[in-house]
Amino acid sequence: MSKIKIVNNTNQAFQKTLIQENRSASFISAVLTAIIMFISRYKGPEGILLLDRFLPGLGWLQIIIIAVYAGFITQFLLKQKNIAKIRIRIWTLFSIVFFSQFIAGILISDTFLMTGKLHIPIPAVILAGPIYRGSGFFMPILFLATILLTGPAWCSYLCYFGAIDGVAASRKKQPSFPKEGWKTLRFFTTILVIVTAIIFRIFDTSPNFAIVGALIFGALGIIATIIISRSRGIMAHCSYYCPIGLISNLLGKISPFRIKINNSCNNCMACIPACRYNALSPKNIASGSPGFSCTLCGDCIDTCSSQSINYSFFNLSSKKSRVPFTVVIAVVHSVFIGIARI
Repeated sequence: MSKIKIVNNTNQAFQKTLIQENRSASFISAVLTAIIMFISRYKGPEGILLLDRFLPGLGWLQIIIIAVYAGFITQFLLKQKNIAKIRIRIWTLFSIVFFSQFIAGILISDTFLMTGKLHIPIPAVILAGPIYRGSGFFMPILFLATILLTGPAWCSYLCYFGAIDGVAASRKKQPSFPKEGWKTLRFFTTILVIVTAIIFRIFDTSPNFAIVGALIFGALGIIATIIISRSRGIMAHCSYYCPIGLISNLLGKISPFRIKINNSCNNCMACIPACRYNALSPKNIASGSPGFSCTLCGDCIDTCSSQSINYSFFNLSSKKSRVPFTVVIAVVHSVFIGIARI
């Protein structure tokens, strides 16, 4: 048998094994998603599923649809090509579902809202709201639980606001990053949000005034997205403005998931412009790991011609580490689509 035939047979066997592993991962994602949604339906708040609220008793159909969706996106995300495009599309879908329910809750019926009460869909409110109210810790707890599961990937797969920033940044092929000092801006905005919330609480500021403050902060974030993210091709809101983005990066280090660059790297630097979070530089590449602002988005992976960049999870190989990360992301993302509402 010639060497070419041996190589071809080996490649075919590898591809077959890879397809089987991807199918198994997709099945696991679908089953886990169905289980979590089933438990949420019977143990969570009444009417937690949209179909049960409008068509009582048909929540099981929503569970099946979301579980199948989880399996499909697992399959897509495990492909080596076009990770960035696939991620942006499913992330955008999540944002559309979220804000569609928000708008429908305002314009059509409060049945679209989880509690029947309107909450401001601005990420900073996850931090500021409980400080100001002294109660309502559901969202911070959910956020922290998500960080434990997915690390900083909240900012690249799960944030309803960040998807808008991602779409805006993707409009430009080559990102233009500001000076390094701009990375510290998020520390100031985070302190500002915390201090403002404390002051509002101490002086018993009216809820309407607090809402205006939150809306102004959110509006500035939207302006940053429209003007800076779109023109520079960077995640301006997520990487330089959002307090939740900073907390996600900080606490995300607890998660065992990482992105690593191994010794086979040929220093082509093609991965640097692929990262819209400004987490890759020649220094980061030399050190073998992205910088602080990495959100585990994986956009850099399919730009690497030497396949030197991949996920890392404990002692698993780079190829096997990708599977548990993708399954976790797919499950959490799908469950959020299925039950997350204002």
